[in-house]
Amino acid sequence: MKVVFLITLEKMDSFPNQVDSHDDLVFDCPECHQNLIVKSVAAGHAVACPHCGHSMTVPDAPKVVTLSEAPETQQLQSLPTWKQELLSTESAWRETKHQREEAGNAFKHHSSEANRLKLRIEKLDSKLQDLELRRVAIKREHPEE
Repeated sequence: MKVVFLITLEKMDSFPNQVDSHDDLVFDCPECHQNLIVKSVAAGHAVACPHCGHSMTVPDAPKVVTLSEAPETQQLQSLPTWKQELLSTESAWRETKHQREEAGNAFKHHSSEANRLKLRIEKLDSKLQDLELRRVAIKREHPEE
């Protein structure tokens, strides 16, 4: 029986030299959804979650595919140059439109917040004027004795 040691992400600060992103697998317990870390050699082995005790199989490491190896890249490269340029331009257009919408939403949010602050300032100014009038009136009624 092979023993697999788990390190929870909460305890990573206690073990800064023990977590190696090239040699570790990070995954969630399917039962309690806590983040777990195991050495990659544990892939395929059964472990128990240190949080809830749920028994599970450690998943395999994800396969890393470079952009040039991706099937989509090969399909794109087989298209005529003008079609590649069109697809690239449309993708950039969609991304720019999305960023514009985000910026517009942020502007609306900040404008709304600025309007709320402006109203608050106006109310505070009014209160300051009222308090100043009251202060002057009290001083008139009761000159420094």
